[in-house]
Amino acid sequence: MKKNQIIVFFFFLAAPSSLFAGEFHLTTTSLGQVRENAGGQNEIPVSGYLGLEAANTPQNLRGAANVRFFRDFDRKLDDQDLYQAAVYFKPSDVFKIDSGRQLINQGFSLEILDGVQTTFGPFGFVDFALYSGIPRSVEVGDFNKNDGLLSGLSINLKNVARTSGAVHAAWRKNDMEQTNWRQNDEIYVGADFSHQFPIATEPMFYGTFEYDALWNAVNLGTAGIDLYPARRLAINLEGSYSNISRQTDRLTIQRVFTDGRTWGGRAAVTWTLIPKFLDLVKSYAYHNVEAQGNNPRRGHGIDAALQISFEKIGLFLEPAYYFSKSLGGDLHGVRGLIHEQFTPKFFADLAADFTTYDKITNDNDSAIGTGGWIGYEAAAGLTISGGFEYNRNNVFIRETRGSFRIDYHFDHEG
Repeated sequence: MKKNQIIVFFFFLAAPSSLFAGEFHLTTTSLGQVRENAGGQNEIPVSGYLGLEAANTPQNLRGAANVRFFRDFDRKLDDQDLYQAAVYFKPSDVFKIDSGRQLINQGFSLEILDGVQTTFGPFGFVDFALYSGIPRSVEVGDFNKNDGLLSGLSINLKNVARTSGAVHAAWRKNDMEQTNWRQNDEIYVGADFSHQFPIATEPMFYGTFEYDALWNAVNLGTAGIDLYPARRLAINLEGSYSNISRQTDRLTIQRVFTDGRTWGGRAAVTWTLIPKFLDLVKSYAYHNVEAQGNNPRRGHGIDAALQISFEKIGLFLEPAYYFSKSLGGDLHGVRGLIHEQFTPKFFADLAADFTTYDKITNDNDSAIGTGGWIGYEAAAGLTISGGFEYNRNNVFIRETRGSFRIDYHFDHEG
């Protein structure tokens, strides 16, 4: 976080007392570990997250800020990241303007944007969201370079019973100094839709679609259905297709590891065997990937778990089995989770995982992971918790970590 960003942030901290008299919300989280890294060095990393929100309800004005502070005490490393510092103003029921560093989620991706977003809803069933600004990768620190530009428009359906839908368009320029249109720029159009039918089984259809207008490629297509054929049974069926252009300058994970399209499907079932006591949750996933070298590879994934609840004593148990077969290899695993809510303010968690895997690199082995947490709400809004981890795999013969976490949430209205 640069010096001018810190000044803006702490100006925001001082602002609530004079500018925002209606509401004030403060959320802080501090978490850290004591561990030994792969190089034999001791590490004591601590991250602190601070969230602020202040509002003047009569003026329809709200401000929000989120920042992370990092310190490794043993190695004396420091870092800061500013995720949000924005003002949200709604001068009328049909118009809203958001300015500053903010999270933008309009169809294609979740972005941190230094810019402005306006929402205009003159009609009762639709509104328009228009945004533009500089996209940021906060942890990477892409500042004072050849910054890009992201602009977009979304038209959102609203106030339609059991139905949601939107159409989106976005233009991204990855480098403001580059003029190569098709390599440097990206133009996407897309849509999403869902509708639940008012019949006994309550089926809900949903789908998304994304299209690369510059390279004539379908980036993503998803369609699915949720069904409730019986009072104790829920079913989800979903299919998806994805592909990308491999000609642009921006690297993606799919571009690095594949040469073509990916498609697949998923089926999931939740069956309540004994109400308020025993649920069976199962899922199966299939995918077909054109890996590098135009080599189609198939993959499968299975996950099955029993969810057991003892509500009177606050106990929850979840034993599970999972299997995965992909272009990287095969694995079988079992895991278990125990959660105990002793009192409304006192809880404990214990988890264990054991996996055996065979990789295409013949780097075959097994892995064990265990961990536990215990926490207590020491005062109103203040929760203190601590835990441990023990891991063993073919990278770490033995790895142990001690962890702590402090959460505090404060609300004031006046």
